[in-house]
Amino acid sequence: MNETVDAAQGSNQKGFNLVQLKNLMSDVDAQPNWRDPAQIACDYYDGHQITQDTKSKLEERGQPILINNLIAPTIDAVLGMEARTRTDLILVADDDEGDGLKDALQEKFKDSWRLARADRANADAYSSQIKSGMGWVEVHRNDDPFYGGPYKIKPVRRQEMWWDWHAQEADLSDARWIMRKRWVDVDECISWFPEHSQIIQNSINGWEDWANVETLEEQDTGLLAAYHEYDSWDRKESEWMDRQRGRVMLEVIYYKTFRRGYVIDLKNGRTLEYNPDNVAHAVGVKMGNFKPRIATWADIREAWFVGPHRIVDRECVAPTGYFPIVPFIGYRKDKSGEPYGIVSRMISSQDEINFRRMKLTWLLQAKRVIADKDATNMSRSQLLEEVERPDGYIELNPERRNKKTIAEAIQIQQDFNIASQQFQVMQDAMQQIQDVAGVYNAMLGQDSSATSGVAINSLVEQGATTLAEINDNYHYSRTRVADLLMAYLIEDLAKQSNIAVTIHKDDIHKKKVIKLNVSNDDGSVDNDVKRWKGHISQAPIQSTPSYRAQMATQLSQMVAQLPPEVQMATLDMVIELMEVPNKQEILNRVRSVLNIPKSPEDMTPEEQEAAQAEAQKAQEMQELQQQAMKIDIDTAAAKLEEIKANIEKINRDIESKDVSDEKIEADTAKVVTEIQEFNSRSAAMTSDVLSNIDKELSTLNIEEGATNE
Repeated sequence: MNETVDAAQGSNQKGFNLVQLKNLMSDVDAQPNWRDPAQIACDYYDGHQITQDTKSKLEERGQPILINNLIAPTIDAVLGMEARTRTDLILVADDDEGDGLKDALQEKFKDSWRLARADRANADAYSSQIKSGMGWVEVHRNDDPFYGGPYKIKPVRRQEMWWDWHAQEADLSDARWIMRKRWVDVDECISWFPEHSQIIQNSINGWEDWANVETLEEQDTGLLAAYHEYDSWDRKESEWMDRQRGRVMLEVIYYKTFRRGYVIDLKNGRTLEYNPDNVAHAVGVKMGNFKPRIATWADIREAWFVGPHRIVDRECVAPTGYFPIVPFIGYRKDKSGEPYGIVSRMISSQDEINFRRMKLTWLLQAKRVIADKDATNMSRSQLLEEVERPDGYIELNPERRNKKTIAEAIQIQQDFNIASQQFQVMQDAMQQIQDVAGVYNAMLGQDSSATSGVAINSLVEQGATTLAEINDNYHYSRTRVADLLMAYLIEDLAKQSNIAVTIHKDDIHKKKVIKLNVSNDDGSVDNDVKRWKGHISQAPIQSTPSYRAQMATQLSQMVAQLPPEVQMATLDMVIELMEVPNKQEILNRVRSVLNIPKSPEDMTPEEQEAAQAEAQKAQEMQELQQQAMKIDIDTAAAKLEEIKANIEKINRDIESKDVSDEKIEADTAKVVTEIQEFNSRSAAMTSDVLSNIDKELSTLNIEEGATNE
């Protein structure tokens, strides 16, 4: 019960107290009213485009009530573009170290993102961002042990969210507070906070049982404080309680508290709060590895209220520095900062379309009757009824005063000229509704004024450029959701050791296991997730099947125009983009038949060993060839020295005149012949050696290329 007492009283000196909650409520009441226009924009998308008062007036006039909803298909085209051009989120390291850590964290992040159904949640937030101008996505740990993955990412309705209106950042990271209000059943609320069940139950029954207790001794002091809070609360009870349904409004305020203290900057770029009681911190400071410095930072806390009763005030469950909910803001008005979406720009044109359509239809069927009072013996209602009928019968009064011509007695007129003008204005409004949204017929897959492929692509590109700002806001918020999930992941993985992560699960040739947080005997840790330095970015290539199919078609058309030998060399690239069963097996067989070398990452351990053995064998053959060439060159040099010696001997004989001229000529001719034969043999030998070297080098380059790739 002591916990109940402390939580109920809230110890107004600590945490987010009741006075602060009242001030926050006043701040909310003073914010601009952007919610009603946002709801109107969503109503227009849903087809609720005419108010009840307008309907009543139209019915009194006899005008048809017609709605030609052009907003919905235009917005659906924008939402479809997000689904069709969606890209993966990838981890990018901020340094050149830790590729294994990056790959393992990428695999863990990808699995967590998929199991949390993050793409669906982001798509819903994008839909709200486009329509109303504001969407929200919450990231939290999954409390249900029997359903879903370890994390949950889900959209939050804009009606539940309030925030500090003075925040300027696109992700509201500079907001002092963010509040969420949510209606929950009493039993569900009690299941979340069973220690506060008495306060919740007494609140829903108006503290009737508590008021009947006669003596203060029988009353619990904590519940007594909660009763005084209930009794002094001046807001409307309907704002936080539904007695008939048995529901209460659960409010959670995420607020910042600022701290000032010492921090230390590590060599790896991380900054930690300095703790003098931590031995590692104290030793590092004493040895001069780092120096404490004074800094100011904000901590985020969360306070939970049921009406006036604060039942929880604790540190935020999200990782340090993060709000657990990420906003998706479309556009913001410069004057007031109110968010708005694309639909708000289309409402005026849509109203004009509906008005012109109803007016045009009414003009086509409405008739103006000009008649003398005694033109017929029929009553006014009977006459109008017969005029409206295509087979109507109108009998003139034979006793009428004006008997010259029928046209002078009664006339029935219709303004078809005005109807054509109304139709033209309506057509202009239909075109404007796409222009103001930045969406063109080419983007909708409809006929347009553009006739060439280049012109159509230009219109599509122009539409993408028009939507670039709001899409950039979406991608920024989507990345912030990924950052928040990654922070959860790092925080949870840091508590574990020797985590085995399998990467490239779909490719048996690349599949391998990387271990995280591996402790060594010397106290060091390999692949420590706490030392991860990187960020999350949008992948440069779209990951949707339709995009890959489109790229495969374009590549196939291009390859078909290439020479046959180039077609064979690029066949595996075309198959890589196709969505076919057993694609990896097909690629392996095609590359094997075409003798396309594999990269080392694609090789099995046995294939890598064989490639290394072949490379070593080629290197040994090259060394043998070089040795043989050296021997041949040395032999040729020795032979040349011998010939030079013979030439010198002949010269000496000539100088000494010890032999006859005939003998000298014969010996000279013999030497010349030997020199020519030697040169011929040397040239042939050199040519053979060079040819063998080129052949071996060519083979070696191919094998080394296979290894390097």
